[in-house]
Amino acid sequence: MKDRKHMKKVRKKRIKALEKQIDKHEEKIRTEKGRRDTTKDYWAKEIDEKFLKQIEEDEEYLEKNNGNSD
Repeated sequence: MKDRKHMKKVRKKRIKALEKQIDKHEEKIRTEKGRRDTTKDYWAKEIDEKFLKQIEEDEEYLEKNNGNSD
């Protein structure tokens, strides 16, 4: 029971951190000029493939384990 409670807390915290990271990447897309290895497409792809996928997985976990995603 203790582990499940801890995992809920960790996942909620990770969702908030990922949302902040998405905001940072969106800001980079709007304001910065892309470089060789960090283009605007790279930032957008990272948001789609990494951050949103992780948020979705965490929200599914919370729903499955009687937590709410708010």
